[in-house]
Amino acid sequence: MITTGQEPSRWTRLTSGYVRWEHRKAARFNSWSSGRRWATFVLLPTLVFCCGGTVVGVPVVWAIRETVEASRGAPSPDAAANEYLMALGYDTEDGLLPVLDDDHQDELVAEWRAYRKAMDSTNPPPARLDFGALAVGPLDDGQAAVTADVSATWWDTGGPATSYRSKAFTWRFRAREDDGWQVVSVEAPAWCGGYVRQDACQ
Repeated sequence: MITTGQEPSRWTRLTSGYVRWEHRKAARFNSWSSGRRWATFVLLPTLVFCCGGTVVGVPVVWAIRETVEASRGAPSPDAAANEYLMALGYDTEDGLLPVLDDDHQDELVAEWRAYRKAMDSTNPPPARLDFGALAVGPLDDGQAAVTADVSATWWDTGGPATSYRSKAFTWRFRAREDDGWQVVSVEAPAWCGGYVRQDACQ
């Protein structure tokens, strides 16, 4: 797990603000793709604005600003991959969508959920994923390769406070910059038959 000890970045503050807004006002939109959000929060309000004047304009501008901020990526390729792994390890989609490439978002979300489902099929599921510094390769055609050696940790809740950590496996990400870095693809090691024995998955 990466801890820098620095003050939260502007990206972190923006992401946290957007997540709080979603939880308070629009929790049902959590699973929507960026395309669907753009259609709902940009296209439709723009049409209403053109017909409704400035009274409608203020909420529309706010909705557009929130949606644009939400679709921006991370400040660096490794930050985008870090956000992906943190969300996976702690089983939360908060902050995940902004770091996924808009053109591949549905596919990436489906892959993320399928991997998390495999993790949850283990009895017990892991407590978290652990990883150190992420390595960023040179830029190639506007994209950067990111690698991380990731292990899984389980806590024994039935007796003394003991834990078990799996062997570390290498994850490979590709990220591209488009007003912020977003994950384009993920090469993940197998969970069942990799991190855990095949027969340990239900």
